[in-house]
Amino acid sequence: MVAFIVAVLIFILLGGAALATMAIHARLADHHRSDETNTSVRLVATLFVTMPSLLLGLMMNSAANTYVAVDRNLHVFATDLILLDRSLRPLGPSADEPRKRLLAYVEQVLKDVPISRANEVSERLLDEVGTSLRELRFDDEQKVALWNDARSVYRQAVQQRWTFVEQSDGSFPSPLICILVGWLTLMFATLGFRAPRNAVVISTTIAAAALISAAIYLILEMSTPFSGPIQLSDRPLVRAVEEIRR
Repeated sequence: MVAFIVAVLIFILLGGAALATMAIHARLADHHRSDETNTSVRLVATLFVTMPSLLLGLMMNSAANTYVAVDRNLHVFATDLILLDRSLRPLGPSADEPRKRLLAYVEQVLKDVPISRANEVSERLLDEVGTSLRELRFDDEQKVALWNDARSVYRQAVQQRWTFVEQSDGSFPSPLICILVGWLTLMFATLGFRAPRNAVVISTTIAAAALISAAIYLILEMSTPFSGPIQLSDRPLVRAVEEIRR
C-alpha cells in the first residue's frame, strides 16, 4: 500500500509539473519566453537526463537481485526442512515428536502473513523442534551419527530462515527516492515549458508520468518480496508440508 501511494504521488507530481509549466508559459513576460531562455532551460534539463536514468536502472537491478536472492533462499530453507524430516525418519519412533513439531512449525509459517514475519508462535515452534531434537538419546553408533546429521541440518535450517527474513525487509532510503523524484520533476517541468498545448502533447506527458511512476512502484514492491501484489509464492513451503506428511 505504501508503494502504491508513493507511486500515485509521484505521478501527480510529475504530471502536474509538466502541465503547470505548460499552462503558465503564456502568462510569463516576454523576456522569460525568449529563445535564449528556452535554450538555457532545456540545456539545464539535459544535465539531469543521464542521472535519473542511471539511478532508476541501479534501483531496478538492486530490487530484482533482492527478489531473486530471497526466492532462492526460500527454496533452500524449504529444502532444509524436507531434509531434516528425512534425516529424522531413520531414527524410528523416538523421533516422532520432533517430526510432529516440525510439521506444526511449517504449517504455522504458512499461516503467517507475510510468511517472513518472525512472530512468537512460529519462533516458539521452531525452538521446540530443536529442543525435542536435543533431548533424543541413542546407544547405537549408527543412530548417533544420524542424530548428529539431523542436528546439523536443523542448525542450517535456522540459519537459512533468518537469512531470508533479514533479506525480505529490503528498502530504499527515503532521501534517495526524494532526489530521484526531484530530478524527474525538473525534467517534466522543462518538458512543459513552451510545449504546444494540445491533446497529443498532454496525453504523451501523462503517459510518460504514469510509466515512470509504475516503474518506481515495481521497484519498491520487488524490494519487499513478501508483501504487496508482487510477492514470492509460498509453494516451496507447501511442498515441504506435503513431503513431511508422507
